[in-house]
Amino acid sequence: MKAYRLRARARAKDGTTRPLELDVAAPEKHGDGCYGCVVHCPIMPFHGKPMFGVDGRQAKALALWITEQLLAFKELELIDDDGNVITLPIDREAGIPGGPDRDDL
Repeated sequence: MKAYRLRARARAKDGTTRPLELDVAAPEKHGDGCYGCVVHCPIMPFHGKPMFGVDGRQAKALALWITEQLLAFKELELIDDDGNVITLPIDREAGIPGGPDRDDL
């Protein structure tokens, strides 16, 4: 599974924007049998830390999903250079909250 990289802008409710760099490393297996993807996104509190899942697919999906949720919590939306809103490519069937195999959120 490949890493994910995004260069975009984050737009606040007041219309101000700032650069957003998001890098999600390719999943790696850890000693306890789970997989983790290190997330690099300087505006996020988990910058430089891994997100874990039961497999690589879930780890990557969770890393992107948590990023999306924190952007929403901070009332930021992702936009491209033309000001169009963009979304993260979240694999919602990978066992994440709100996915088809979860009914707890």
